[in-house]
Amino acid sequence: MKTANWIRLISYGLILIPIQVLVINNLELNRYMFPQIYILLLLTLPVNIQHWVSYLIAFVIGFTVDMFTYTPGLHAFTCVSVVFLRYVYFNNFVDKEWLSTGISPDFNTTDGIWLVVYVSIYSLFFHFILLTLENFSFIHYGITLLKILYSSSLAIFLILLLLFTFRARTSDER
Repeated sequence: MKTANWIRLISYGLILIPIQVLVINNLELNRYMFPQIYILLLLTLPVNIQHWVSYLIAFVIGFTVDMFTYTPGLHAFTCVSVVFLRYVYFNNFVDKEWLSTGISPDFNTTDGIWLVVYVSIYSLFFHFILLTLENFSFIHYGITLLKILYSSSLAIFLILLLLFTFRARTSDER
């Protein structure tokens, strides 16, 4: 990973994790919405990053959120699971030439529809694991499914809004 990518990851992490922990987790939206936007840090990792580095980054991000939310290991496990699914997807369904470029998925480097599907799949997967493990019961699983649907929908919207807002402008757009 290049030095610029490390600086971007650390600076975004220093912004997104406090926003997640201090603001979004304390919002009273309704009883079904608990969006987790810090997964943006995991989704925008370069596609050719080494496995162990991405697992370590995911664990550190999840552990940091766990420390502030008093959920021991829940976010760390979910983040590592998302990175694992990301590698399964990239190794099986993505062109190997594209993987060798080392780009980070965002609106400047990928197709917009692909990015929306990519963010949607991983946000749904992340919220599914997180909220299923958090409730750890099948008694009221209908409510858990509503939480997964509403939380991931709001997270998808916010993540795409952040990606679109903070994208680098090209010379044609200026």
